[in-house]
Amino acid sequence: MNVKDVSLAGVAFVLLVAVPALAQQPAVKTIPTPGCTSTPEQLAATKKAALDELHTPGEAKFAFIDRSYIQHNPARVKQAAEDKLNDYDELHKAFVPPPGGRAAAAPAAVPQPPPGGTTEIVTAECDIVTVVRNTYRQDPTAPPGTFYEAFVFDTYRIKNGKVVEHWDQNLINPPAPAGRGR
Repeated sequence: MNVKDVSLAGVAFVLLVAVPALAQQPAVKTIPTPGCTSTPEQLAATKKAALDELHTPGEAKFAFIDRSYIQHNPARVKQAAEDKLNDYDELHKAFVPPPGGRAAAAPAAVPQPPPGGTTEIVTAECDIVTVVRNTYRQDPTAPPGTFYEAFVFDTYRIKNGKVVEHWDQNLINPPAPAGRGR
């Protein structure tokens, strides 16, 4: 073997090793789209669409959601798959009672947290809006009724005045201690 053959063999080896490793790397999604621009008026309209969706209850909420809606919360995606629903229909099922309504739940016997949901921060860039809100959560290290303030987010992609994608925090609550809970 001459030097040229060894060099070609080395390049072939590197390609054989590198290509499968590169192929396994997930695609990097750039959000928002590189090079996008928005006027102050467009940003204000984008923020308004996100806040309208966030603060509108029931069926009226769906005036602000596009049928092509994509959910990025793994728990919701899993539920949609289990129910054999698309993301839009799963969201509708979660927020709108079926015909005839839902059976009223018995009042909870556990202390309720203070009111939350105050919008703290709204930021927008191009077609992406993030809303940060406060909430109160049960302190898992303290007795029932001991709450702490937490902050949660909802991020939306808005197109033509409607939500087409949604991201939020994905919480996994600790299991209820033995002897307590349901």
